[in-house]
Amino acid sequence: MKSAYYLVLPICLVCVYVLFRSYSIDITHDEAYSFHVMKAFWHVEAFCTANTHWLNSLAIKVAILLHMENNWQIRWLSSLSAIAFFIIVFIWVRSLNNLPLQLFALAIIIFNPFVLDYFSLARGYASGLMLEAFALLLFFISINKENRHIAFCALVCSALSAIANYSFVYFFTGFALVYFYHYYLKKRAGLFKTKGFYIDALLCITTLLLVIRAWIFIIKCSNDVGAGTDSITEVCNSFMEGLFYRRLTFINHSVLLTLSIILIGFITIVCLHGIVRFSKHQNQVYFYSSLILSVVLCAVFTNFICFNTPLPYARSALFMFPLICINIVYFFSSISLKKPIFTALSILLLINFFASANTTHTLDFAAQENTQYVFNYVDRIGARHVAMNQDTYGVYINYYQQTNNMKYRFKGDYVNDIKTPNGYDYVLLSASPAALPPVFDKTKLTLVKRFTGNGITLFKVEE
Repeated sequence: MKSAYYLVLPICLVCVYVLFRSYSIDITHDEAYSFHVMKAFWHVEAFCTANTHWLNSLAIKVAILLHMENNWQIRWLSSLSAIAFFIIVFIWVRSLNNLPLQLFALAIIIFNPFVLDYFSLARGYASGLMLEAFALLLFFISINKENRHIAFCALVCSALSAIANYSFVYFFTGFALVYFYHYYLKKRAGLFKTKGFYIDALLCITTLLLVIRAWIFIIKCSNDVGAGTDSITEVCNSFMEGLFYRRLTFINHSVLLTLSIILIGFITIVCLHGIVRFSKHQNQVYFYSSLILSVVLCAVFTNFICFNTPLPYARSALFMFPLICINIVYFFSSISLKKPIFTALSILLLINFFASANTTHTLDFAAQENTQYVFNYVDRIGARHVAMNQDTYGVYINYYQQTNNMKYRFKGDYVNDIKTPNGYDYVLLSASPAALPPVFDKTKLTLVKRFTGNGITLFKVEE
């Protein structure tokens, strides 16, 4: 349905929602650290942490050089990535052959509240997702048009996604292998006589060596390899927790785990169907998407089993999101799922989105909700020296005290670094006072204010 412009309205509304959140959500802990690294750039600190998502960090540096240091300004690359991603989604969805399928595809790919979180933050996941989606779009266009120049652009985009966020190297690996399979291995004859083969191979090898070298440096320097887990159970649960925005805490853990395992089993069946049943469904997009996702999953578990590499989960597994959505949509289409079921699934996904929608916080960084309001309050009451826990202190020291126009008059310190409570007049905590280090055991604290939303509590230190 080439004239499906009725899809523009929901896409535009979600885009406006994401852009508004990039303005309204306070700076988060990880963003603050990226800002600090780029503000007072020191190459050792920048290279030593997995927090440095390079395209995002370069975008933050550009904003700083242009004296644009507000939270929404340093998120400019993620905002542009969101717009580009939604345009790519529109191009893909309008190519589907019936309205219920289009609406389901739209619901599953742009109404996931956890994914939308990262299009509103200055992190590398947004640009990584956009580049992955663009790589897939260009690859499928190149197959239809038999255009090698477009195909090379697709390979470049996949490589850039790995630079945007190192976890996307799994996508790049799967994409590159399928790319070489389609354009070289299937043709066999003249493989090593083709100039493009060496150019493509050089790009892939360079990208992989760059990412591997960066990982080795990070592991040796700080062992800060990012979000990962050794628990397959945690991986399973993260699928449901992200989709439902951790609103299913009332469900028994075993039930949630069972649902998660069923979901992973379903994704495996979807991939196998796309590959094994290609002769029946004849959908090249489905076939190659299944092939890429299968290679990605094999790479993930090979690394885990052979090299003890942590399994990606939650935000570190976002590189699988577009591929999973594409595969599920085409699987349902290939088995001729009834239209009422498409409609019901779409409605459920929309209900879930609206139940999670907010303009104040993200799932992974809820502890930093409205921290600027907290700091403004502490500054207004004349605080001089404030002890803070990690979540609050990281935002204070790495962002607010680094910006040119938002510095606070009070001095803040991290509670675990404090040797004696003498000289402190207030304590800011996002946990109970029992979590304070032993040096505060004999300190009398009086409750001043509980801030709603973020769980932060302000105490006054009594003389």
